Amino acid sequence: MNVEDFKQAVARHWRHHAPCEHLNWQVQDGEDGTQIEVAPVYQEVLGGKQDGENVWAGFRFDLSGFFAERGLMVENVLAASYCTECSETPNIAIRGTYFAQAFALRLHLEPVPGSEQAEVIDTISGKVRAIEGES
Repeated sequence: MNVEDFKQAVARHWRHHAPCEHLNWQVQDGEDGTQIEVAPVYQEVLGGKQDGENVWAGFRFDLSGFFAERGLMVENVLAASYCTECSETPNIAIRGTYFAQAFALRLHLEPVPGSEQAEVIDTISGKVRAIEGES
């Protein structure tokens, strides 16, 4: 599967509510196709009364728009709450094919617990920048 094209298709339908430039991607090839997990990233606040806090930009994901992507066939969609046994964050799980290549996509609704901060959000300028060494 062309993972970069698939990532772009996902990103086209991810709408941040605040400045944010990155998503946390985990991609792994499996027996049943490509396994992809995507989550919002933690941001470190610079300035203001939240200075130094760990936050993330809220978002919406347009499922209908994503499902209409060229080459995408959806077989199954599930929503899952947080569960200590099976789901570290609330998420939406989508299984299908992308240009005839099987995939399983999990859209985390919160950052993955324990993930590193990926961005700094400057509250003065309203801009974000990647933390050095992050993609």
